[in-house]
Amino acid sequence: MAGYQMEPQLPRGDVVAGDPTARGIDRILLGRLTEAGASRRIFLDITGEQVVAILGKRGTGKSYTLGVLTEGLAGGKGESDIGSLDTPRAGLVLDIMDIFWTSTLKLTEQGSPEIARQHARMNKYGLASRDLAVDVWLPAGFEKPGIDPPGIQALRIQASDLELDDWSDLFGVDIFGEPRGMLIADTLAHVVAGYTRTDGNAVAPKPMYGFPDLVDCIDSDADIAASYREDTRRSIKQRMLSYGNLALFQGGGTPLSAILRSFRMSVLMLARVPDELKKVIVAALLKRILRERRDASFAQKRLDLDARLKPAESAQLRNFVLNSIPRSWVLLDEAHVLAGTGATSVAGEALVKFAKEGRNYGLSMAVATQQPSALDSRLMSQAETLILHQLTAPADAAVATQNIRSALPTVMKIDGEAATVETLLRRLGQGEMVFSSGNAPKLSRMCVAEVRPRITAHGGYEA
Repeated sequence: MAGYQMEPQLPRGDVVAGDPTARGIDRILLGRLTEAGASRRIFLDITGEQVVAILGKRGTGKSYTLGVLTEGLAGGKGESDIGSLDTPRAGLVLDIMDIFWTSTLKLTEQGSPEIARQHARMNKYGLASRDLAVDVWLPAGFEKPGIDPPGIQALRIQASDLELDDWSDLFGVDIFGEPRGMLIADTLAHVVAGYTRTDGNAVAPKPMYGFPDLVDCIDSDADIAASYREDTRRSIKQRMLSYGNLALFQGGGTPLSAILRSFRMSVLMLARVPDELKKVIVAALLKRILRERRDASFAQKRLDLDARLKPAESAQLRNFVLNSIPRSWVLLDEAHVLAGTGATSVAGEALVKFAKEGRNYGLSMAVATQQPSALDSRLMSQAETLILHQLTAPADAAVATQNIRSALPTVMKIDGEAATVETLLRRLGQGEMVFSSGNAPKLSRMCVAEVRPRITAHGGYEA
């Protein structure tokens, strides 16, 4: 490990950063400073909502750090050796590589060689493994009983939960610019509003619809039949039938309240899902979370501010808030896959919107990527807190340095030699990080630290 000397010296005691008013009510242990001077711990203060970006080339610890955040959010209410949680919060990991399900596995000395190795590192650090509040989900129909661990829950999506841009991505059509897209839009509208069949019978409105309802509308709606050619209707109907046969879209949709529960984390495994369907799943979930938290936040503000409320109205609002999803974090690894700098996608737009608007509604986000230069700049611009692991590509290092929110040290030396930020990012060892936060009134500059060991199994290694 290199020797890092930074000036000015930081104040004594633990470093706690991430909340603009430094409340420190909810905090997650990230690790220890590795700078010259007294050893001290560093915590991410999650009392206030925020966006965190974790950047680092492959194999330098970004997924590991995302796992540390996952553990901290799943540590349960109260003080623990990995943090302190008081505010009810939930979390969802969008697991692109299927490596975070291992957060359900405790580290033991008697385990496999890999588990024993991870346990030894944790034990040397002075931490203890324990069960965390983690649930694992998989889109229905993508299970593999022969290899899947026990306890995985099936995620289902109701067709009516999809918005127009989701349908556009799912079918690969322009909703407003080509007949097939316009047919989809009209079919959705007719099912929701009700329509008249070709035999003259009326079909009642159905706001909560499934794929069979859409297929029936294409087959029997008099206006649809008169407005669209048979080959256009047949093309969309066939696709509707194919998607309707997927277990993911069968039955009622999984309620968000089952996925996002206070002081628990959910891991959604997505590696097996085709890319286009993966984007639609992510977009649909993010939009639902944003909508539900928007309404819960509005109701809470009425309770807080509106003195005109009658007792019955207050009770109704309190009940609404109580039954809504709690404040939540969304964590995403390999973020450039869904929110890259290339062609826009429904998932990328949903991620950007979530990052821009979510904090108003009690929503936070952490994104990790090995290619910062390939990540949508609109998403990067929302990150107040950066956790930077080793970056050697000039374009990636440039994105990282341009987005550092805190002041730079006046003196920066590595093994006694003067260094720049770019040099520092190239020289960081595995698991070392540069930490920077624009929400850190008690942290005068960026600092260098080592990420703490995991207390559950880390699955992000080559096997």
